[in-house]
This record gives sequence, structure tokens and C-alpha cells, in this order.
Amino acid sequence: MKSPSVASPLKSAAEEIAFLRHLFHTALAAYGSAIEADIAKLQTTLGNDVSEKKMSAARIRDARDIVTLIRTLEIKPEKGRRRDLKKIESIVEDLKQIMETWQG
Repeated sequence: MKSPSVASPLKSAAEEIAFLRHLFHTALAAYGSAIEADIAKLQTTLGNDVSEKKMSAARIRDARDIVTLIRTLEIKPEKGRRRDLKKIESIVEDLKQIMETWQG
């Protein structure tokens, strides 16, 4: 029979690990939702301009920069590495900077 002093800390540790897992999933979902929302907003902004017949030379240059940024992204999503998420987040931030002048 296990003594209560040994069983109690193990049970507490197991509960805390379960709580940590929950926190991780919650934080991951919130992070993913935020990046997803940013990407969706970029798509919407770009989609609005695609329908325009005539675009300025600056926007055409920006569009080329966007294509280049995304095409040079080198990640291995199947590995699930944090640095890959950081690369995606960085590109999203760069795209937001490029397209912020497109509003209006």
C-alpha cells in the first residue's frame, strides 16, 4: 500500500501536467487563430485589388515582393517546429507592412 505522502504529490503532479497540457492547447489555438485571421485579412485585401483593372506600379511591385517572400519560405510543416511558425509569423508581419498602404 502506498503511503499518502507519496501518492498525493504524484496525483498533484499528474493534475498539474494535465493542466499544463490544457494551457498549451488553449495558447496554441489562440495563436493559430490570430495568425489565421491576419492571413485572411491579407487575402481579403489582396482579393479586393485583384478585381481592379488598373493597378499602380507600386502595387505591382508590392505584389511581386509578396510572391517572392512566400516562395522563398523554407519550412517543414510536418516536423511541427517552433522556428517554422516563427518564419510564417514573420512573413505575415512583412506582408501586413507591405499591404498597409493599400487600405484606402
